[in-house]
Amino acid sequence: MRKLAVLAMMMVFGGAGTVGAVDLKLGHFAPDGHPCDVAAKQFKQNVEKRTNGAVKIELFGNNALGSPPEVLEQVLIGAVDMSLSGQDQLAKHLPFYDVISTPFAFKNYQAADKVIDGEFKEWAAPDLLKKNLVHLSDWEWGFRQLTNSKQPVMVPADMKGMKIRTPPAFAYQAFVEAAGGNAATIAFSELVMAMKQGVVDGQENPIGTIYSLKLYETQKYMTIVNYTYSSMVHVVNKRSWEKLTPEQQAIVREESRSSALLARKLLRDAEAEQLKDLETTKGMVVAHPDLKPWKDAMGPAWDKVKARVGADNFARFMTIADKANQ
Repeated sequence: MRKLAVLAMMMVFGGAGTVGAVDLKLGHFAPDGHPCDVAAKQFKQNVEKRTNGAVKIELFGNNALGSPPEVLEQVLIGAVDMSLSGQDQLAKHLPFYDVISTPFAFKNYQAADKVIDGEFKEWAAPDLLKKNLVHLSDWEWGFRQLTNSKQPVMVPADMKGMKIRTPPAFAYQAFVEAAGGNAATIAFSELVMAMKQGVVDGQENPIGTIYSLKLYETQKYMTIVNYTYSSMVHVVNKRSWEKLTPEQQAIVREESRSSALLARKLLRDAEAEQLKDLETTKGMVVAHPDLKPWKDAMGPAWDKVKARVGADNFARFMTIADKANQ
């Protein structure tokens, strides 16, 4: 036993195999085959390879460990080691996180990248650590679009009276309500069934999610609004993190970032082709409206976000976003 303990303590990558291996559970909500699911598998493979099996990653995708909020709760208490959690889920514990979902804050992917990878990451990481969460990287979910089963939506008035599914996300609900729709909270795991049963008229999600979940089977109309950018935040419980050596921590950080970039590339490369297929093969009617009426309608949504996160936090974020949009 003493020999095994010594071997575990002296283990160097390439040397002692899997003796004393650290097992880390990673839960996420991406469906099988989604770019974030593909990226998670790369993360597992590369971490295990580079640590010579000293760090093992167990993957639980597609809500296998529960709903996204439940998985994050398990990471907070240490029952699960890691998660890819939506920004909106983190906002339940750190309300300032809702600033990142302010409607129409980003004009394009490049602006979102600058903020997510730069000043917002530096801002958020210390606050996450106060919750015993170590921030690793942000994995893209994408710009969110509207779909519905009723009619083409070109201006906010076209949404009046429509029941639109959102996750339990404050800023997403604020957008729907400011645009004239009725926001209905439905868990991600129940989204497809809710569409099939006609529980709601529509929903909002990135193109890749709409495509991978086959929402075109029940949603005939899509409106490209890019109204907010969302990501899955890769966090790890601080106690789990401290089980790793500094060298292992460096590898995990590097591979998380590498997988984040893979998900980003896969999602963006696929969007144009998916959109074309949705129109030409799947029968969706896709609208590309003038966004000015939509932005002009967002005053109430911005006021709600500002009230939730605080005027100072809102002003700080908008300064960062405006700089990135230039």
